[in-house]
Amino acid sequence: RSSIEALLKRVDKGNHIGTINPLVDIYNSISLTYALPCGGEDMDKFAGDIRLTKAVGDESFITLGTDESAPPYEGEIVYKDNEGAICRCFNWRESVRTMLTENTKNAFLCIELVDEGRLKDFEDALKYLSKTVQDNLGGTYKISILDINNKEVSINL
Repeated sequence: RSSIEALLKRVDKGNHIGTINPLVDIYNSISLTYALPCGGEDMDKFAGDIRLTKAVGDESFITLGTDESAPPYEGEIVYKDNEGAICRCFNWRESVRTMLTENTKNAFLCIELVDEGRLKDFEDALKYLSKTVQDNLGGTYKISILDINNKEVSINL
């Protein structure tokens, strides 16, 4: 399941989604509002460039609530850097190493779209996420959309 499926399942069962920290709470609310998977990572904890790619299967990955590495499966879609996976199953399961905290200064936030028929929702969610973060937490933002024709973006801190 993607992150949004897990959130929607939790809400559908009547379970409360607790507060984590302001930035995560904002992207969770955007995720629920638009029913799109949102995620985020602390860019200052990246080791080199990040890539959305298929896992080799030996990448280090420690998830929330554990202290043991649980590498992704070979061929699983992951975000990874030079030290290992930072998010598994697209942006469904995040790594403790790069998770957003109250001390995060530079965040990489992403929203994923797999249904091209929802492009307008996707664009609205991107705008709403960036505006909400800026209005409530300050800072600046840059929106970039990666797809088959636009495969990389440079982010300068």
